[in-house]
Amino acid sequence: MPIPSTNDQMKRQSTKDLIYQAVCNWIICGDLTSGEKINDMELAKHFNVSRTPVREAIQMLEIQKLVKVIPGKATIVTEVDKKDIGDCYRPLACIQGLAAELACSNISEEQMERLEQIHIQFSDACKNNDPEKAILCDSEFHSIIMDCADNQYMEEFSQTMILHIQRIKYHYFHSDRLRKTSVGHHEGILKAIKARDAELAGSLMKSHWLYVMQRCLNDVLDKNDEANPAENLNRP
Repeated sequence: MPIPSTNDQMKRQSTKDLIYQAVCNWIICGDLTSGEKINDMELAKHFNVSRTPVREAIQMLEIQKLVKVIPGKATIVTEVDKKDIGDCYRPLACIQGLAAELACSNISEEQMERLEQIHIQFSDACKNNDPEKAILCDSEFHSIIMDCADNQYMEEFSQTMILHIQRIKYHYFHSDRLRKTSVGHHEGILKAIKARDAELAGSLMKSHWLYVMQRCLNDVLDKNDEANPAENLNRP
């Protein structure tokens, strides 16, 4: 049976993903700032590719609300949207809280050991002012708990929501005070799961995500005050 050649398609797909991930990281890390224009021709030249995979990558970035495409004019890095923070964090708090509850019944000894190891690494990263390592450890901490929930639909929903908050999360973990607060939150969640206290674990996890949400909202408001001092004077 003749097999159609898919090499070009596979190459284009992998190139698109590579460009998406690179530009996504530039936005998350602040190398590309809010309001900055993205030129697809410059990106094509930088990655030594045609404009097609670049445009496909930009479409993916637009879906994640990291850029806004104005047809025929420009592609612009978006501002962090206050409403998006609440829209993402509130359902995430609920789904992550449920995951912590389920983990209390499902977690294995091996997974518990891994969770404890990651918490130690997370704590060390925060003490050593290493936000990049802290972000990686934080992601794995929550990923292990979600794996223990053993629910594919919860995991897929959670991953989708988390994609939308990566830029917010990056800035959160660059605050020394907030990193240290998260260490305490994680320790409480870990102890509750270890004690198989599902109600407490779920409550602590949900509170943790809602706390992060509120801190992020406060940060957005503070930045808006700096940009628009006159509006702040009129605030009750």
